[in-house]
Amino acid sequence: MFVRATSRRLNCTMQTTRIILAASLLTTFVTAKLSAAEVAFDLPASIECRDVTPPGFAAADYLKVVEGKLRISARMLDGAESDIVDFVYEIRNTDRRLRFQDYLPNTTLESRVAEDQIEVKDSSEKASTASADVHVVYKILSLGGTLSQSTKDSEANCYRQIAPKELVVASGTIEREHGVFFRLRPSRAASLEGAKEFSFLATVPKEWRGDVCVINVGARVKKGSFWSDSVVTSGARELQVGLYLAGDAEGAELAEELTRAHENYLELLTAQPPKPNVFDSVAAQTVSLFVKKTKAGKSELDEAYATLTEARRRLEQLGR
Repeated sequence: MFVRATSRRLNCTMQTTRIILAASLLTTFVTAKLSAAEVAFDLPASIECRDVTPPGFAAADYLKVVEGKLRISARMLDGAESDIVDFVYEIRNTDRRLRFQDYLPNTTLESRVAEDQIEVKDSSEKASTASADVHVVYKILSLGGTLSQSTKDSEANCYRQIAPKELVVASGTIEREHGVFFRLRPSRAASLEGAKEFSFLATVPKEWRGDVCVINVGARVKKGSFWSDSVVTSGARELQVGLYLAGDAEGAELAEELTRAHENYLELLTAQPPKPNVFDSVAAQTVSLFVKKTKAGKSELDEAYATLTEARRRLEQLGR
């Protein structure tokens, strides 16, 4: 009896262990499927623009052409590059003083084969054979003979066919040419991870010395679940970046001031405590009934926002 009881307890323990192990493996599998790739982006602090107005520019009396270059870096924090659907970058001038005329990289297509062409060969062959047998037999003498005739025609054609291509870079203007976008997709020839350089040509007022643009970046990645797959956004950021004319010391200083003010504001915004729940709000309201209210001054976050607004205003003045 003791042996049987011990055996039963051992069997129950083993079954429980198996169930726990199976549940743990299932949880790990589901969690792995639910996780999505994480991407981090790094944006420039400011953008230096050069005056590249061509000789004989038709609107040279009131406009000039400036060229700006910027670098955006992407880094995979988790997941694989095969999980990426695309990267989307947008550069917008909210005051609409910059009108984008051209940009790089342009829309690019990529094929799966070398030289973008496929060589195709068609061949056909025709053959015909005719034969006849003549066989005469005598008891003493036999005579036999065979007649055969054959013809063969062959033909071969060789031509090249354009290979199908896939979109790897899409770019164009937005907001009536006051902004530009770039959409980057996975490519066999290059990696999405790393630094990519972008440039643009824009027309601005004749006296333009600086301005502010808003840069939006984000990645769309695949997210799989136990039941279905979806596409989610990863690493989305929006930053205000200052532009200044090359050689303008005041414009460069104001652009750097905008960068510091924006970083300070974002740091304070991230450090803010989470919003209280319903019970905390009720408790705070109850306490406030017994505590005499005093007029509070500006919070540190409000001051940081005011500093950011002022830095942006001063830089935008250079664009008028």
